[in-house]
Amino acid sequence: MMMTTQCGSKVSILVGNGVPNCCYASIGSAVHKRNSAMLPYRVTSYLWRKYADYLYTKWEKNVLWTMVDPYRRPKSFTPLVTIYVAAFYTGVIGAAITEQLYKERYWEEHPGEAVPLMRPKFYGGPWKVYRGDALPPNM
Repeated sequence: MMMTTQCGSKVSILVGNGVPNCCYASIGSAVHKRNSAMLPYRVTSYLWRKYADYLYTKWEKNVLWTMVDPYRRPKSFTPLVTIYVAAFYTGVIGAAITEQLYKERYWEEHPGEAVPLMRPKFYGGPWKVYRGDALPPNM
C-alpha cells in the first residue's frame, strides 16, 4: 500500500505504531521542543515528588520505630555511673589533700604535737567526737 506522508515522500512501509519512517525526524524534533519547553515543569514536578516521598518515608520510619521502641534494649547507665564514680573519687582526693595541707600547716605552727581533728569545711552544725577532744571554735 502506497501512502503519502506529511513530508511529501511516498512510503510503502509503516512502522509498528503506524508512523512512517520519514516522519521520525520531524516528530523527534517536535517532541524535543515540547520537552525542552516542559523542562521546568518536569523538574519542579520531580522535586515535589521526591519531597513527598521523603516525607512519607520519614513518617513511615517514625511509625516503624514507634512500634519497635518498646522492644529495644534500655539505654546504658554506664556513662552516668562513670561520671558519678569520677566525681566521688575527685571529692575523696580533694578531701585528702585538704587534710594533709591542714596537718602540715599545724605542724609548722606546733612542732612535735599531735594534730587535732580538722573541723568539717562545709558543715557548721553540731558534731560529736567519739575519741579525743573537740576542737576549740577558732580552729
